[in-house]
Amino acid sequence: MASEEAGGRAEITAKPLAADVRAELERILESPHFVAAERSRRFLSFLVNETLAGRTNRLKEYTLAVEVFDRPESFDPRISPSIRVETSRLRRRLEHYYLTLGREDPVLIELPRGTYTPEFRLQADVLHLREEFAALPPADVADLPSGLTGGPTIAVLPFENLDDGESLFADGVTVEIMTALSRFRDFHVIGRNTTFQHNAKDGVARIGRQLGAGYVLHGSVRRAKNRVRIHAELSNGVTGIVLWAERYERDLTVESVFDIQDEIASHVVTTVAQPHGVIVRPEQAAARRKPLEHLDAYDALLLFYDYTARQSPVGHARALEAIERAVQQEPDSATLIAVRAQLYLDMYRFGFNLQGSRQQALDEGTRGAHAAVQMDPQNPRAYHALFLAQFAHGDLRAFREAGKRALALNPNDTDTLADFGLHLIMSEEDELGRLFMKVALALNPEPPDWYWFAFFSLHFARDEFEDALDMALRAQNESFYWMHCMQAVAYAQLGMMDEATAAVQRLLGLFPDFPDQARPEVARWLSPARAARVLENLRRAGLAVD
Repeated sequence: MASEEAGGRAEITAKPLAADVRAELERILESPHFVAAERSRRFLSFLVNETLAGRTNRLKEYTLAVEVFDRPESFDPRISPSIRVETSRLRRRLEHYYLTLGREDPVLIELPRGTYTPEFRLQADVLHLREEFAALPPADVADLPSGLTGGPTIAVLPFENLDDGESLFADGVTVEIMTALSRFRDFHVIGRNTTFQHNAKDGVARIGRQLGAGYVLHGSVRRAKNRVRIHAELSNGVTGIVLWAERYERDLTVESVFDIQDEIASHVVTTVAQPHGVIVRPEQAAARRKPLEHLDAYDALLLFYDYTARQSPVGHARALEAIERAVQQEPDSATLIAVRAQLYLDMYRFGFNLQGSRQQALDEGTRGAHAAVQMDPQNPRAYHALFLAQFAHGDLRAFREAGKRALALNPNDTDTLADFGLHLIMSEEDELGRLFMKVALALNPEPPDWYWFAFFSLHFARDEFEDALDMALRAQNESFYWMHCMQAVAYAQLGMMDEATAAVQRLLGLFPDFPDQARPEVARWLSPARAARVLENLRRAGLAVD
């Protein structure tokens, strides 16, 4: 698919201070990615320091060749491409750094294509992306129901102010966390009129039992001169056992109080409540052990999340059966209708457990997505299903609008962030899609395998085939046929034919009819030009593409 229009790019306006950029440069240069790469170290240092000094007019090929790479004064950039090669190598090294060790760094140093002038900005996160969305007013967090039987109940206690004086900042952090949690419709969030009457000093387990909360989130705030330190902690509401804790420090001279409150709330809530977060993982493990007839609606939703993390026909079948049962029990749940729609859309996209034709699966999934939106126009899961359906139909304008709506309703759901980013890349909105993927990866450092498909596609489209192979090999889901297809394409492009042939054999073991279906399978995801390159490499790998 090709993009219909060039609009929709997210603009990040926050700029770091020069001192923060220099500190980030030191972090990069001392990392394993750069410590042994002297040429890249010198190159990056020169580019950053000259830019900070306001001398970007000197960042030209001839100057770089002579002053950084010790070329003779007779160097002619029209004849030698060496500086362009070094620039491409540096750009890839930077990107790899930020995908791994640097994904939580506070500052982002990038080298855009077509220029030697680096760009500096605060690391892309939900806080800044939120400015691009048609953001909704803050939700009323008074006892918002999840609409699911068995969904967890969370009490957010007022964060303790450890300094003398007013506690407005601590109360602000608490309210922002409650507001962000309320956007996850899988949970019951106890309203602040109730929770603000309690204090963690009175005993977390006692408060949890008194309020009927399975989980209690609490913490503290301390300010010292221009810095603020926030400690957050999630405890079991019955036993009081600490399940997760984290400390955050921020500089009040760099960010506003409101931005810090928003940012910390996003990080805390994403870690705790996302589909693969601290709360879900143990609950998910318990749901996997239960017989289907003993699952409640929330258990069924957990099996859906388990399937999306490890896509396979077996996981799809179990999740679908559980969700179908749950929908019969709770037919008015927009969340259940939405995830059922996604499972039917995966029948169309991947051919998992087809109950008719692929077109019938697409139609059923589309109907379900629209029904979920009509049931609950403020349900982010419903708009997630809708943007997948619109993408499948090739309506890219409607796809983008539904995706933005999903993220406006819950900008802290990493699966929605990543899935929207992946499909933006598939529709050739590479830079915006890459931004969303980097946000999701920063918030979810242990992502499902399908995250790497997006980065594979980006590198492959840029002819960065070694990097594409690196992304392909990060995927470990042996039961998902696209993983083997991705690896076969990368190996073939690099001329590693034995490895490419072996990947094709693994692909055929999972999908014997793939040679006959390769064209429509690839066309569901890619534009004709990108699809043609993939098919050509599959042929080179030994696949008899029809």
